[in-house]
Amino acid sequence: MVPWLFAGKCYLLVGLVLVFVGPAARLRRQEREEIERQAHDQPRWKLVAFSGTISLGIIIFWPVLAVSAARTEADAKAHFGLLNPDSVEPSAALDRWVSKVQARYSGSLPFEDYREISSKLSWSDQAHFDSRLARLGYVVTGFAIGPEGQEFAVAVTVLKIGTPLALTELLGRAGSLPAEGRFSLNPLQHGLQFRLPPKPDDAVWQFSSSPDSWAHLAGRAGLALVRERTVVDAYVTSMS
Repeated sequence: MVPWLFAGKCYLLVGLVLVFVGPAARLRRQEREEIERQAHDQPRWKLVAFSGTISLGIIIFWPVLAVSAARTEADAKAHFGLLNPDSVEPSAALDRWVSKVQARYSGSLPFEDYREISSKLSWSDQAHFDSRLARLGYVVTGFAIGPEGQEFAVAVTVLKIGTPLALTELLGRAGSLPAEGRFSLNPLQHGLQFRLPPKPDDAVWQFSSSPDSWAHLAGRAGLALVRERTVVDAYVTSMS
């Protein structure tokens, strides 16, 4: 067989395979489904002809179209991952770091150590790291202090506030705060709503970040839900 004829057959065979498998095939199916949704009243032969044209293009121009489809698919996954980091699978490095935390810390993790570990993780692993710590029941110390300098632990979710906080004034127990007045746990009043359902004995505190954070336009203030000396939730009411 003439070498160029054999090479041509191999070339077309690869293109035919890519019509049914791989990024180009997935893109072809997506395009066809989109056309079917937008032109549901069109004759069937037109849809078949459209799909056939795409398939022929993949067979002939597969070196270009396959690479382009792969890039489009990768960009779409990256964009979705940015919107939802939890959708990206955790790496093996994350498992190693979680194991190190479990070996070194029994139930609480100092904030400085948490921040150091987070800085070494990829952006997608950071969200998984928080989820793992929360599922394991870990709290973080060194992030919240009381009015007399006493330390309060915080739940991992509270770290999303972004800056250490100081509890400044005890407002009362969640079960005894007035239904009417300046503060209420009723979400229909004053716009206050904790993500975590308060228990009657939980304490509600006002909190604020440091004066330095306000000076650098990174200040946060609001209400904190404290359960057994742990800030389990926080509600930001003002920021700079």
